[in-house]
Amino acid sequence: MTELPQQESSEDAASGSELLEEVLREFAELDSAADPLRVELVTSEILGEWWEAGDDLAAELIEFAAEAPEPERLVAPLAALRSLAPTEEQREAAGLALDKLGLGEPDWARALNQVQVGECWRTSDVYGDETSVLCVFGEGESAHGLLVSIGYALFGGWADEAVIVESPAEVISEMQSQAAESGNLVTCEPITPGRAHQLLADAFVGTELQTEPEVTDDYVRFRALAMARTRSLPEPEPVDPPRVLSAEEEAETIDEFFRAALDLEDTEAARVCALRLIEFGMEHDPRTPLRVGPDKLASFVDLVDDGAIELTDEQDEVLDAVLPAWARWGAQRDSLPADAVEPLIEAVEDRIYERSLETESSLDAYLEDAEDLDEQAAAAVLERRQFAIPSVYTEIAGEEVELDPSDPEQRRLLVIGEHPDFQDSLAEDDLDEESFLRLAAHTTLVDQLWDDEPAEVWQAAQRLLTRGLQRTEVIAQLAAALEERLETGEGDGLEFDLDDYLRALEELG
Repeated sequence: MTELPQQESSEDAASGSELLEEVLREFAELDSAADPLRVELVTSEILGEWWEAGDDLAAELIEFAAEAPEPERLVAPLAALRSLAPTEEQREAAGLALDKLGLGEPDWARALNQVQVGECWRTSDVYGDETSVLCVFGEGESAHGLLVSIGYALFGGWADEAVIVESPAEVISEMQSQAAESGNLVTCEPITPGRAHQLLADAFVGTELQTEPEVTDDYVRFRALAMARTRSLPEPEPVDPPRVLSAEEEAETIDEFFRAALDLEDTEAARVCALRLIEFGMEHDPRTPLRVGPDKLASFVDLVDDGAIELTDEQDEVLDAVLPAWARWGAQRDSLPADAVEPLIEAVEDRIYERSLETESSLDAYLEDAEDLDEQAAAAVLERRQFAIPSVYTEIAGEEVELDPSDPEQRRLLVIGEHPDFQDSLAEDDLDEESFLRLAAHTTLVDQLWDDEPAEVWQAAQRLLTRGLQRTEVIAQLAAALEERLETGEGDGLEFDLDDYLRALEELG
C-alpha cells in the first residue's frame, strides 16, 4: 500500500471546519442592508487572523463552495472575498465560485471598495527613514481615511502599521501640526493619489516579502482593507529605478568619503566598512543607497552584530570611527538642514555606545572565571573562548536567542545553533547515529577549548589557523579527530582514548 504523504489529521480537519463555521456565522450576522464599510472591516479582521496564523483559509473557503451542503451561507463571504482577498487569484476565484452558485447577493456586495478617492497627504522625517501616508475616501461625515506608516531602514521600505481612521480631517491637522512643531525635521505635504498608490503598494510588498514582519495589531486587522483601498487609487506614478553602483562608482564614492573625512585614518579596514555601507544601501535602500538616517545606520549595525553583514575583527574595531564620519559626510552630501545633523550624529554615537555595552556584557560571560588574570592572560583566554564560541547569539527553532557560554548547557545550545540541519531531529529525538556523534564531538571539543583541557586542542587549532584555515575548517578537523575515537562506554556514555587523541592532534597542522 502506498502511503500518502502529509495527510491532514482528523484533528486538523476538525479545527479547519470549526474556523470556517465560525466565519460563516460571523457573515450570517451581517444582514443584506449592512453598511459596506462594516462588512469590509469584519472581512479584513478575519483575513488578518488567517494571515497572522499562516493559514490560507480563504482558498479553502472558495474550494468548499463547490460542494457546500448549504451554499446560501457561502454567498456573503464569497462576495466579500471577491473584493477584499489580498491576491488577484483569490479574488477571481471567489467571483467565479459566486457566479456558479447563481444565488442572489446581499445589497452591500457590489458596494465593497467602491469609494470616491479624496486628498492624500504624506509626512516624512528629513532623513527619509520614516513616512506616513494618509488617503481620504468619501466626503463629509461619511469620509474615512487610510493611514499607513512606512519605514525605509530595511527591505526597500515596508509598512508596519495600517489603520482606518474615522476623522481624516483631524489626522491631517495633526500631521500638519507635527511638521510645524518639528522645525526642519519633519515635512508634511499633499501628494497625488497616484504617488500615494506607488508608496503604499511598494511598502506592502516590502512587508509581504518578510517571513515574520514585526507589525502592529492594527496592521494585521486592517491589512486586507488597506490593500483593497490602495487598489482603488489611480494607477501608481512611475518612479526612478533602483540605483546600481558599478565597482568603479563604489571606489569613487569611497575615495570621496575619505577625502571629506579628514579625521578618519584611511586604512584598508575602514575602506571595507565604507564598502559594506554602500552594499547595504544598494540592497535595502536601492533608490537612495547612499542616504543616511538614524534608523538606517542603526539597522546596518544590527545586521553586523547579527552576522548578516560580515566584518573581520579589525574592520569591526574601526566601524565605531567610520560610522559617525559616514553619517556626517552623508548629511553634507544630502544637504540636510543644519539642525538635523547633530541629532543624526548623536543617534549614531548612542547606537555605538549601546553596542559597546552589549560587547562588554558578552565579554563578561567569556571571562567569568578569569577575574584574577592580568590583561595579557585575560586576552589569551578571550581569544581561545571566542574561537570556541564566536557569539552569544544563535537561532534555535527559528527564534534568535542570547545565551551564556559560561554555562555548559547554554554553551551546548550555542553549538546546536551552528547545526540548524540537526535541530528538527533533536527536537523529535530521532537524530541518527552519525549526526549524533558529529554533534557530540563538536560539543566536547568546544568544552575542551573553553577549559583549555587538554591544552593540545588549542595548540593544534592555532597551528591550523596559522596555515590560513578558517574557523569552520579548523573546528571540522579537530572534531573529526575526536569523533574517530569516540566509543560507547558504560551507561551509553561516550569515551575516547586520551593518548590516541593527543597523538592525532599532534599530527594536525
